[in-house]
Amino acid sequence: MNKKALVALAAAATTALVPFTILQITSASAAGVKHQQLQPGNITIESWLYAVPSENVLSGTVWDCFKITGAINDQGGGPTWTDENTYKAPNTMTSGGVSAASHECSDKVPAGGFIFVPPPEAGQYQFAQYTSAPGSPGGLTTVYAVHTIAGQKGDIYITFSGTYNMTNSVVPVKVANGSTVDVQPLTTGPDCTWVITGGTGAYANVQGNGTCFANAENTFPWINHTEQGQVWWTGASKANGTF
Repeated sequence: MNKKALVALAAAATTALVPFTILQITSASAAGVKHQQLQPGNITIESWLYAVPSENVLSGTVWDCFKITGAINDQGGGPTWTDENTYKAPNTMTSGGVSAASHECSDKVPAGGFIFVPPPEAGQYQFAQYTSAPGSPGGLTTVYAVHTIAGQKGDIYITFSGTYNMTNSVVPVKVANGSTVDVQPLTTGPDCTWVITGGTGAYANVQGNGTCFANAENTFPWINHTEQGQVWWTGASKANGTF
């Protein structure tokens, strides 16, 4: 075989291999992205919120301090509590709870806002599960809130939805298994939930969901707010060593 034929064969082989090589690189890259996605991890978010309500208390802005533990470890706003007892202590006080709660944050930061919707009349909506019987007062108020958790490693965007007992009396609520839960004044109902839609820094592409409980019975406008659930993240963003 002459030299010209060898050169032609080499060129043809290179041309044929280029698409295959690109395919290999693309596949390896895609596999790398897939392997970078972590399994869900459990988290707990402990917060003290400071609400600044409107004159009719149906909306307002929120400041906070918090600690996140579990799959994420971070904090912001200068939380001062050291354990569960000091975290919940203001809620257990029959007097002085507001003052005690104000010392739970040494440097509270802006978090977001909330909207309250008064409870509907029993039977008003066809598919709703009502928190009071027809003719009885004291249904639960709907609450919707959008917050930014401003941590040391980045921001987390979180949305809350649930119900709140805005009365001075216990509100009995029937839950899915047919039993009744007594919702105390200025606490959330049994179906408070949250979702994380993303974030910045170490929390880019983070998602999550879980349940929440809030208690302001002896501390309003300070609110003890606790979330539990799971987080994960999607795409090629990985936070090795930063969570």
